[in-house]
Amino acid sequence: MVMEFPTTLDLEDPGPVGPPGGQKQPVKSHLLASRELLVASLYNLAPLLDRTLAAGLLSQENYFEVGAERTPQGRARRLLEVVQAEMDEAGARGFMECLRRCKQHYPRLRAWLRTDADIQRGPTERKLQAQLSVLCGRLGFSVLPVSLELFSNGTLTQFELDQVQAVPTSYQQTHQLLSICLSKGERACCSFYQALGSEDQQLASDISVSGLVEALPDISVVSGHEAYITSVAVEDPGVCSTPVEVKDYGDCSTPIAVETRHTDGEVLSLPDTHILSGVLQQVLSLLAVAPGEGARLNVCELGVAVGLPRRTVRECLLDGVGVGDIAQLRALVTLFLIKTQDASRLLSRVAECTAHRVLLSERGCMLLKLLPVAEAFLHAWDHHLRAGDHLHTGDHHHLQAGDHIDKVWNIFSFLLWDSMAEALEDPGAAVESLWNPRDAVRLLQDSERVETELLQELEECWADGGTESLLQSVKVLAQLLRDLHPLQDSLCLSPLEEGAVYPCRSRRLHRVTCFQGLPARVIRKALGHGAPSTHPTPAALPSQHRDLCLCITRLLDRVHPHESATSIDLSQAPIATITQHIRSTLARPAFGPQGFDAGVRHRVLSVVKYDPVRWGLPNLQELHKDTLLGLESYLKPGEHHSFQLVPEKVRIFGGPEIRWGERVRGPVAIDNGIEEVLQFVTSEPASFLISVSCRGYDRGQYFEVREPQCVRVSGLQEEGMGEVQGLGGTVLVLAVEGETVWMREGRQGRESGTELEQVSQRHSATLQEGGCCFSVTTTGTRCQVKFIYKTGRISAVAERDCEVF
Repeated sequence: MVMEFPTTLDLEDPGPVGPPGGQKQPVKSHLLASRELLVASLYNLAPLLDRTLAAGLLSQENYFEVGAERTPQGRARRLLEVVQAEMDEAGARGFMECLRRCKQHYPRLRAWLRTDADIQRGPTERKLQAQLSVLCGRLGFSVLPVSLELFSNGTLTQFELDQVQAVPTSYQQTHQLLSICLSKGERACCSFYQALGSEDQQLASDISVSGLVEALPDISVVSGHEAYITSVAVEDPGVCSTPVEVKDYGDCSTPIAVETRHTDGEVLSLPDTHILSGVLQQVLSLLAVAPGEGARLNVCELGVAVGLPRRTVRECLLDGVGVGDIAQLRALVTLFLIKTQDASRLLSRVAECTAHRVLLSERGCMLLKLLPVAEAFLHAWDHHLRAGDHLHTGDHHHLQAGDHIDKVWNIFSFLLWDSMAEALEDPGAAVESLWNPRDAVRLLQDSERVETELLQELEECWADGGTESLLQSVKVLAQLLRDLHPLQDSLCLSPLEEGAVYPCRSRRLHRVTCFQGLPARVIRKALGHGAPSTHPTPAALPSQHRDLCLCITRLLDRVHPHESATSIDLSQAPIATITQHIRSTLARPAFGPQGFDAGVRHRVLSVVKYDPVRWGLPNLQELHKDTLLGLESYLKPGEHHSFQLVPEKVRIFGGPEIRWGERVRGPVAIDNGIEEVLQFVTSEPASFLISVSCRGYDRGQYFEVREPQCVRVSGLQEEGMGEVQGLGGTVLVLAVEGETVWMREGRQGRESGTELEQVSQRHSATLQEGGCCFSVTTTGTRCQVKFIYKTGRISAVAERDCEVF
């Protein structure tokens, strides 16, 4: 039997009769008008408090504030104040539902609860409320595909989708989803039934025609369900989402029992939970993290910044922790407190760490949004396989399952293809026609920008291929993406090698080419024919993708115009002709790795390869628009095309530590040279040597410079040290540590080198090349150094709070 779904016409049904004049009385006004009766009647508040906490309407902080009042009347007044001040209309409606379920404890309110018909509910809303218990038990793994459908049509926000996905069991996820729909009213409930019919026609039909689900509110029946329900109110996202054990008896007359627990069953101490909640709140505040923003932080990098070993933090975040920022920050705070028992130490470290250090680029955030989509498809795939095996329904379920798993691998394929643009100097080594995600894993093993352990775990998960393994691979991919997409191009300082030497590299991969950029007016003219829409809709997606490809074509033709005298007009051409034109254009020698950024080229090819219409993934269109914007930005003129300053290593003397390094300004061409400013952060005033080089193209010719050269002389006794320092202007002593001295050659390079060799031989010392080094002495914990490349040599001067030699 086909289920009849509620439509928008059903929304015109006024439901129960409201107040005179047809006006709907807000729930909060209804509660406020009955305040005197409620204060007098709610003399035993514990059942209502427990129910409200378990429903996620009350934060633990408010729970204890209410309980701290001395008298029953005081507790009731405080609870009603929280409802009025901190709950919206939807929250107040949820509170009323909790009160109705506890009515057996408040006999004086039974008549009042029966006469609240002035709070209107639509027919679908009443139906969903009646079917809540059975849906929680039967929806199963379909809950995530249904949630995803509601998110895509605008019924759920990103934050609400995150709330559903954050809880561990399908029963709990369904309860969370239905609570949200009920709080939003009639239209959201209609949308739920429509999404349910699209995903699970059998269940939708059962619910539509059977009498199994008609719950009777006045009959006490023990349902037997047990669930873990998040106890965080939406209005207070910073409070710890500690699971609470809830025995859900539906509309029965037995009070629920709430006990705060770890997921492994160990009973939590409430004061400890409060400490964790408070610390987490402060960390969220310091980092300006707000709920509903998605994943925007590299929490593993934050863990390293506060002093924990990277491996320890990484393993913590990959072990059963969600990919969202708040879940990961909670895990990190818990780990730090377990390790140190020192909350003030954590907070001071987080305060020292600027948010820009751990923020992700906009593209990184957009890529991470694909992972919840992959998770939803994986749950749907697993559900259909189980349903097919259990019900023996044959091809229907297996075809649906096949479609879901194909989309999961399409997402994995796109993410790995995109990652190659960030990790490999020349990602063009990938063979397009034979491409699959496992190819990328093998290619990425050659990159120092991706942790080998992540790639190994990814391979193992994909080799296993089960649902749990593929879900774990989503967490691994999330960390890989976070590592590849920092907002700020900071310096990655590796662990200490010999002595106090920090090898370093830029977090972002920077390629140098002989490309010089296009004038801004040329770029504007190319895009002036019409930029693609910024608000994709399913019906308009094919034309929007075609327009975007057309814009890319026009930009590429400006970089390297066709040799024919007449330009090709593709404005009316089909999408296949336009994409073939992009492929053939990018195959020209002008777009080789020496003349054009290979990562930008690789990413532009993804727009052609991963057509969001053909692959059935509309979410890709937003990323393709970002690719167009990235291409537009790259084509602008700038010194970054053909020059790069490369910090190679830092040697620090004494006890201080190097905490942080970043590019502050540049490169800028000025005074017949190129300048760039780096900033360093140390644990205390420090003295260190930094070794640098630069590379780029000059008049089409590649160069790499490490001049002036420095030398390191080891094993010098006091007499030899004095002789070296007596060489005068031919060398400059940069640093001395024990029997080792670092010196820079003078302009007479060859002569000073000969003299140093002679001194070293006389004193049996070891002479080694040290690259191009500069000595920096800071007056505080932050300093800035300006590096200048001119006439084939590098120099450095103090920019702020330091001395440079």
